[in-house]
Amino acid sequence: MKGLLMGVGLLSIGLLSEAQGQSVAARPVRETGRQWGFSVDLLPLLASGYHLSAERRLGTSSRQKVVLTPQFYRGPVSDLTSDRHEGDTDRVRGWGLAAQHRFYLGRQATPLTGSYLAYGVSYQHFDMQFRAVSWQSELAADGLYYYQSRLRNQTEAIDRYGASIVAGQQMEATGTPFFLDFFLGLGWRHATSRTTLPGRHFAATPRDYGKAGAYLPIGFRLGWHL
Repeated sequence: MKGLLMGVGLLSIGLLSEAQGQSVAARPVRETGRQWGFSVDLLPLLASGYHLSAERRLGTSSRQKVVLTPQFYRGPVSDLTSDRHEGDTDRVRGWGLAAQHRFYLGRQATPLTGSYLAYGVSYQHFDMQFRAVSWQSELAADGLYYYQSRLRNQTEAIDRYGASIVAGQQMEATGTPFFLDFFLGLGWRHATSRTTLPGRHFAATPRDYGKAGAYLPIGFRLGWHL
């Protein structure tokens, strides 16, 4: 964890140094007229998540963007996202929205490419379906109810709020509207849950759906500019 935090700090320092160097010897900006960008983040696919981003440039000569990212989740819970699951029976369904304000550093020959710093907020809702042992009153053959302990279907509804700052690099393929976007940062999340069992069942690891506290936002986006 300390190594990752140090890496984020060094990356931010490097980006700021780059911005200062570029301000001294700036290249003329080539205006392309592109105001919008659309991209998909490939890493959330590992958690049965689909993050689609729409980016809007703030003004025709601005080096700033607003990025909105609708999020959808549907699929199985796996070892990559949670330590708690029973084969293919545990499922996640959910949605969310993230908003980000991005500042590109220095001046580039192509607008809205290069290094950037950004901050943002997010909200996510998850409906978890899983199986776990619990006690429940059941009707027996003699017509009486008895408490029985066995594996049953359970649910957990999770609401999670977050805020983050990130440093990233956006690279556009020469002569095309397509780009790659990498980012890494620091963030904080608050989570609440409602479940059919006592406790929180999807909050064991930083990558889990209901985990609160500090986390490292990281992403790899593939997209195109319009």
